[in-house]
Amino acid sequence: MESSCTKKLIRSKSGLRIVTADDNLGSPFHLNEPQWTPDKDIKHCSDCNTKFDFLRRKHHCRRCGRIYCGSCCDTRIGLPRMCFVDPVRVCEKCAAVTNKENDFFERQLKTLTNGATFLIHSIDKNSESVICRLSSDHRYLIFDGTSTKNLDPVELTQIKSVGLSRDENSDDLEDDMQGISSVEIVYAHDELNNRKLKLLSAPEPHRRVSSSWIVAIHQAFKLLYQQEIGTE
Repeated sequence: MESSCTKKLIRSKSGLRIVTADDNLGSPFHLNEPQWTPDKDIKHCSDCNTKFDFLRRKHHCRRCGRIYCGSCCDTRIGLPRMCFVDPVRVCEKCAAVTNKENDFFERQLKTLTNGATFLIHSIDKNSESVICRLSSDHRYLIFDGTSTKNLDPVELTQIKSVGLSRDENSDDLEDDMQGISSVEIVYAHDELNNRKLKLLSAPEPHRRVSSSWIVAIHQAFKLLYQQEIGTE
């Protein structure tokens, strides 16, 4: 399931953004711009507590919307999660979080959309290969292969959990991609029922790519369900 979505260039008080013309077709990884804290409500920097005066100006962080002094909000950084065209001003806390997210957008999101080969158990219990990838609009997991006739696309926002399994003889390290053997995805099938999907890392020469894909979907799930802007 792929969708062709028209995009538009808009100008907000924070800068230029490229967004989908239809809000319902936007990437689930994108965040809306925050409401800015009104200038009149803040007399001191939200970080260092320095009092604002004629010489010490107020600056809004484009990610969290809070007000800081120039020293505590002097970083300009790309913010693809909010679809900004140019680097924007953010506070120190948001800069640290955004750097981690940008690594996902620059590397792992590409891994997900490229897809990877996995083994999946079919109805007759034989393992067959399947290619799993993220749709170009980032909204669905799509499956290609001879054993996928009963596998409908999975909407990313319907995923409830993503669990990783490792080879018994591998070190229990989060960045040890070679040790990851499978991923189990639980998602809402309808209003009353959940379904489980288990993808097994394919053997060589596909194993490293499938392991990287599993790491990426795990990061995607964590990113998707962060509860608060600016938290890790």
